[in-house]
Amino acid sequence: MAKKLSDFIRGDLAPILDAWEQFVRTIPSARRLDAKASRDHASGILQAIAADLDHAQTNLEQAEKSKGRGPKSAEVSQATLHGAERAAEGFSINEGLSEFRALRASVLRLWRASNPDAPPVVNEELVRFNEAIDQAVAESVARYAGDKEQTTRLFDTLLSASPDLNFLVDVQGRFLYANQAMADFYATAPCDIAGSRIADLGGSVAADVQANLQRVIDRKAVCRGQVPHQGESRRELTYEYVLVPIMGAAGNVDAVAGVVRDITEHKAYAENIERTANFDELTGLPNRRVFRDRIEQEIRRSQRAGLAMALLIIDLDGFKDVNDRLGHDAGDKLLQQVAQRLSACVRRTDTVARIGGDEFAIIIAELDRASQVEVLAQKMLDQLTAPFVIEDETVQVSGSIGITLFPLDASAPEDLMRNADQAMYAAKKAGRNRVSFYTSDMRVAACARSKLRDELRVAVRERQLCLHYQPIVDLALGGICKAEALLRWQHPQAGLMLPALFLGLAEESGLIAQIDAWVLDEATGRAAEWSKLLGTAFRVSVNNSAVEFLSHPPMKSWDAYLADRGGGDGISVEVPEVVVSNASPAVVERLKALRRAGVQLTVDGFGSGCSSMASLKQLEVDYLKIDQLFVRAQGKDGRMIVQAAIAMGHTLGLKVIAEGVETAEQRDWLMGVGCDYAQGYFFSRPVPPPEFLGLLKAGRTSPPTAGLRA
Repeated sequence: MAKKLSDFIRGDLAPILDAWEQFVRTIPSARRLDAKASRDHASGILQAIAADLDHAQTNLEQAEKSKGRGPKSAEVSQATLHGAERAAEGFSINEGLSEFRALRASVLRLWRASNPDAPPVVNEELVRFNEAIDQAVAESVARYAGDKEQTTRLFDTLLSASPDLNFLVDVQGRFLYANQAMADFYATAPCDIAGSRIADLGGSVAADVQANLQRVIDRKAVCRGQVPHQGESRRELTYEYVLVPIMGAAGNVDAVAGVVRDITEHKAYAENIERTANFDELTGLPNRRVFRDRIEQEIRRSQRAGLAMALLIIDLDGFKDVNDRLGHDAGDKLLQQVAQRLSACVRRTDTVARIGGDEFAIIIAELDRASQVEVLAQKMLDQLTAPFVIEDETVQVSGSIGITLFPLDASAPEDLMRNADQAMYAAKKAGRNRVSFYTSDMRVAACARSKLRDELRVAVRERQLCLHYQPIVDLALGGICKAEALLRWQHPQAGLMLPALFLGLAEESGLIAQIDAWVLDEATGRAAEWSKLLGTAFRVSVNNSAVEFLSHPPMKSWDAYLADRGGGDGISVEVPEVVVSNASPAVVERLKALRRAGVQLTVDGFGSGCSSMASLKQLEVDYLKIDQLFVRAQGKDGRMIVQAAIAMGHTLGLKVIAEGVETAEQRDWLMGVGCDYAQGYFFSRPVPPPEFLGLLKAGRTSPPTAGLRA
């Protein structure tokens, strides 16, 4: 007697599952499945079918089950779990159904094999088995479809949350999908876009995408592009799009996925980064890096054309004074106007760049004659000397221009830049507001300056600098009342060098702050030593450079240093008159800080500048030191200036010092017009500390001798 189908399923479950597994291995998506879990699912489905076959059912139940609408269990069926797992693993619906077909076929083939003599009849048990399989298929498909629909909703939610425009089109350009952002972009609903063509939407973005759609399909390759778009309020926007082909099983393009993104802000940011890297933010001119590249380009062009090229470096004369007097904002506006004037002097094919604080560089290309450059440079000087109006103030500056020629002077960019810089320095040294062409002699001079600059660094490090002291004499009493500390460099080869030979290099190289600090330290120590010797306060005057006073920010704080040393009672600071006449609020505050530290202030070189009584009173100075040019002057005008300076000083309650006194006649005349103090070679040359100490002990000054003059 033949086994019941339900008993056969239970009894022969293992070979049935083995036959089923053999088929499942041929499904591509099944390679990722856990074999044991899949076998357990199939086993659970078959056991549920066997239990159903043993259970009596009504005609209505049988009819409903044949349609896949059998009664639902309270528990999740194995068929439902099968549908969920296959959806998660990315099975297609056909791959999922093929598993059930294989399960059906495995059961029926093995059942018939177990009953070879039984006639092929269709009995109720077989019908019910097929109905049970259909019910399992329905449950699996329902869960599969539900999970796929949920996944679709999740992806749609994800894409709709994106600000990017996401869409799918078929190969005819009809929309299969459009997210909410794309619908908003075209002021419509996503469902209204579906089925329409790209060209129907209109606008520059759609037109560009449509134009490249066929290329994506033909080449089966990703396509990228950018397109301008006019947004609300006629604002110019930029959109970037990416079109990606979706390949079918046969290797053909089934559809195209697209993403469109607004890159307006990103593009503006990138352009700003590039502009900042290549152009001066203040003037909009190319910066040093770009200028260097332009030199190389123009050299190659000049070589091809067989024409000359000129490189100019322009440094403004008097810019620092404007900056200090009117402030940095005014200085910035001046630089902007200078950039405009220089740019207006040249052709569009030439290059104007800002390569430093107040330094500009220009390339004049395709020159026939060197004289062309000279005429152009003079035109630039005329433009620079014409008055500028900055914040309702009329400002005067000028320029020093250095010029070098390619290929006459050099052929490498570095050499051309160095040559032009040396020529510019020569123009400054010759009196400023002029043009200087590079010559070979300049290279020799530049090498000498560079060598001296390097030696000065060594001098500072190895303490080759020293101070000599010149007495300042009380004209009424005839004795030494104070001293001025004067810097010297004991050069290993050149001997004793005056500051005029190296202080300019110190300012250029940034060593001036270090030197000034050392001078202050040395002078403070000497003042304390000599005060102790004399039993009364003895002051030493030190010179603070204009660069140090006018620097922003200050290179150091002298008042803080003196406070650490117990105050500045032994120090007098000599301030150049140019500082007083151009005193900005920051400079005034620095000078007042020195006063608070106990330092006395002397206006050095008085009469050579244009300081006013108001500025002298505001700064609370103690002494005026009359410039030696007026003291030594033999004419009536010179003596009138000295008398006027003495009168002004006394009117303000200041003491007056005359420097550069070399004769008894000069001393006597100064005493006669009421001058308070004097210094000069008549009393003593500047001497090293031991010699000065001897003068103090003797209570007198040394006789005048020949020697170096400060």
